[in-house]
Amino acid sequence: MTFKLFFILLALLPVVACSKREALESETAAIDYPAALGVVKRSGWGWQPGDTTLARHKVSKITIHHGGEEFPKDKDPVLYLQNFQAWCRTEKNWMDNPYHFMIDLEGGIYETRPIIYPGDTNTGYDPTGHALICVMGNYEVQILSQAQLAALIDLTAFLQREFEVPANAVKAHKDYTETLCPGKDLYRYLEDGTIRAALSQKKIGGVPDR
Repeated sequence: MTFKLFFILLALLPVVACSKREALESETAAIDYPAALGVVKRSGWGWQPGDTTLARHKVSKITIHHGGEEFPKDKDPVLYLQNFQAWCRTEKNWMDNPYHFMIDLEGGIYETRPIIYPGDTNTGYDPTGHALICVMGNYEVQILSQAQLAALIDLTAFLQREFEVPANAVKAHKDYTETLCPGKDLYRYLEDGTIRAALSQKKIGGVPDR
């Protein structure tokens, strides 16, 4: 290879990287979120495209998780997301963050893994077909805030409508496998019917239980 050709290829590398990012973001940006939902898109928090993809899936369920580790109030959720994505790829060999959405302590919603791909799990269930929502924190020991609960309900309602998910397919991680996730203080809102009642009041209905 001549030096001239080498420098031409070197100059093209940023263009190729940019094109790859733009293509992937365009491919996975199919969801048009209402402004009121306030979703921070991947491009808004520093998400990085990877080299791995999975077979696509069709969303038919919505499954609620918690992070499983305590999340202090002074922790930066954006920095956490960036570090978590890198850890998932290097330590777990996953294509990305295992969840499609994450909610911070203030009720901020972040778009994470592209929803066209199934998530990942360390537990014994197959997340194919599941839209995975994770609330940052450990709700075995932390208390879910009303802002988080409201964001969780609003996001779930939107996803129900977007993917025609029936009410009886909105569940928690522990409903599918042996785990404490999403923690007792979050799970109680599913167990006592609070979340289902709130979703019904938003008139997401029109999607019959299967």
